[in-house]
Amino acid sequence: MMFRGKGTRTRRLLAYLKRRERTSPARRGVRDCSIYPRLFHRHAVVYTDTADFTLRTARDGILHFLMVFNRLVVQAEPMLRRHAGRLIKVEADSLLMRFPDVEAACHGVDAMESLLRRLNRGRVANEQLRFSYGIGYGDMLDLEEDLFGLEVNLASKLGEDLAKPGEALLTPTAAAALSPALLRRVVPYRIVTFGKVSLPVQQLKLPRR
Repeated sequence: MMFRGKGTRTRRLLAYLKRRERTSPARRGVRDCSIYPRLFHRHAVVYTDTADFTLRTARDGILHFLMVFNRLVVQAEPMLRRHAGRLIKVEADSLLMRFPDVEAACHGVDAMESLLRRLNRGRVANEQLRFSYGIGYGDMLDLEEDLFGLEVNLASKLGEDLAKPGEALLTPTAAAALSPALLRRVVPYRIVTFGKVSLPVQQLKLPRR
């Protein structure tokens, strides 16, 4: 099953996809535009990646990693709610989190870093976690248990493939939505190329560990 949710938004999408299948290709664009406001909403997303996941599981085993990771997830969910965020899903060693705007997403990343520091304190090395982060912002296909869209894809790429542990990278759209106060914490990262598209990625300076 591609879509795990059973709520209204997932049912609406599935019903529309069936209708779209029966629609001629020439008419699909018009139909997509008409359904767009009912399926898509503007959010900020944060996609995390865990440092050295493959090495850790090879060395300590997946059960040990899951014990450590679950310890974090259990405490992350109430912390996210305090910052207007929601944990949408866990994918292996990554978290997909949704926030109403980029300001909330940045404060959520700060809070996640604080939580990691607290959970890591006094523990042996193989029971500590470090995250990298990708932050995106824009219209997304908004389902109960998942999010789809370009900014989700970009946040995933930034968090998993580019950011180093303890780094948070912003898509251009996310950086453009920041207030002047948070912009003071943003520095240029570099131009990143995806296929034939080049994007100026910014870095959010996180509190020192």
